[in-house]
Amino acid sequence: MKILFLSPTLPYPLTDGGRIRVFNLLKQIAIENDVTLLALETQDSDKDSITNIQDLDVKVHLVENDTSPPTISINTIISSLINKKPITVTRYDISAYKQKFKELLNTQSYDVVHYEMLHTAQFHVETDLPSVLSLQNVDSAIWGRLQQETINPFYKLAYWTQFRAFKQYEATLCPLFNVVTCTSDIDAAEFHQYCSDNRVVVIPNGVDVTHFSPETTSQALAHLIYIGSMDWFPNEDAVTFFSKEVLPIIQKSVPDVRFTIVGGNPSERILQLAKEEAIEVTGRVPEIKPYFAKATIFVVPLRIGSGTRLKILEALAMGKAVVSTTVGAEGLSLQNREEIIIADEPVNFAEEVVRLLTIPSLRNEIGKNGRKKVEQEYDWRNIAEKLIGIYESVISDN
Repeated sequence: MKILFLSPTLPYPLTDGGRIRVFNLLKQIAIENDVTLLALETQDSDKDSITNIQDLDVKVHLVENDTSPPTISINTIISSLINKKPITVTRYDISAYKQKFKELLNTQSYDVVHYEMLHTAQFHVETDLPSVLSLQNVDSAIWGRLQQETINPFYKLAYWTQFRAFKQYEATLCPLFNVVTCTSDIDAAEFHQYCSDNRVVVIPNGVDVTHFSPETTSQALAHLIYIGSMDWFPNEDAVTFFSKEVLPIIQKSVPDVRFTIVGGNPSERILQLAKEEAIEVTGRVPEIKPYFAKATIFVVPLRIGSGTRLKILEALAMGKAVVSTTVGAEGLSLQNREEIIIADEPVNFAEEVVRLLTIPSLRNEIGKNGRKKVEQEYDWRNIAEKLIGIYESVISDN
């Protein structure tokens, strides 16, 4: 098949869940198919990273952008109101990207067009080509949870407006595509509001089980870790909540515990957390695997979010015990107290972490069970096969 794959970012380096997902899907679908990637330049390193995607045997078209990453300006806000689009989608409404997309459609032949997230779905055009919309989250659900969590009335109103904007935009765009894919049954239930059941398909997140494998030689004692993009508010909220409300309780039982926050673009709020002796903020790192290896436990104290967490799957693939909130583990078919530990309140979360820190046999058992689970259900190779099957299906139906 000849596949045109639209992405709002170049999926390299593998610094966040979205890039990891797209990179691994491209890696697998390009093995036996002709894949062209159209991506927007969003960071200074993108031009140097193109070769990492081309090495997958993928043709790459990178659209240059005056501001990397795309910014939210007064013009962006005005445009979002006029065009009835969410602000975070409007900032990716780059005319050069739209022009390049049309140029590729007019000069090349493709069998199917893959639109990654609403950021590229806004460029949907009526063609004879079948189209697949891939949604990594339910964006309206994220903004709805933000609105519920915040107390500040100004932010509460701002988040509510974006919740409504995404809700309307999801309802408008989803029916335009032959198939809408999402990462969990929970998300699928949301999109069934707009599309018939047979047009919404779950393509779960996955993990490279050959790259991420158990490694304990560098594991430190009482070392907790969280990994994620630190310019994404749900991650900022998660590590702040954990540092201020959970970690002090853990320290009463395990005084030498350490907490490492790994992820690019940490905000000033996160940098302030590193003033505590027990907390380290790394910023962007070239490779996350060594940080997983050092961890005793991977913690996921998310209170806001949607979709499913790739980092949980990577931690489990490395045989690490994971303690997560219900929101953090949402959408993953993991058995509580067998393959993962679920806790929501600060005291309960802290107690579960202390229990795993002080009972190595239990910690190892949870880690082994988690590794077995991802091998069986979350290998990218199997997940990509399902996506390829969707491409074949929409092409044959067209």
